Amino acid sequence: MSFQIPTLKSTKSLFVINKDFYAKKDTGEVRVTVECLVPAGGTRPNKKGYSVAAFTAEKEVYDALNLDNGPIMVNFESEPRESRNGFGNTTNTDHLLRVIADKSAAAPAAQPQQK
Repeated sequence: MSFQIPTLKSTKSLFVINKDFYAKKDTGEVRVTVECLVPAGGTRPNKKGYSVAAFTAEKEVYDALNLDNGPIMVNFESEPRESRNGFGNTTNTDHLLRVIADKSAAAPAAQPQQK
């Protein structure tokens, strides 16, 4: 019997407002956090506005994000990863693997020619 387990990788479009990293003193491992604005509410219909959500990320994601001109909308490839919070609890949360380049920004738009 043969079967293929599907991948859980997905893409996310997030409005990034902050990025941060720290290096663990004992191992030198770099841990990256990316904070984004997300619509508030969901299961709470009375809650309106926006909340801040934090995602763990690869070091390459930190390097690729340029927030010098303010918050930016970015497309990411993500996958669920086991994560441990400050209390030692383990959960599966989305981990940002890489920034997906915006193809529309890479190719300049054709300009109409004026006569």
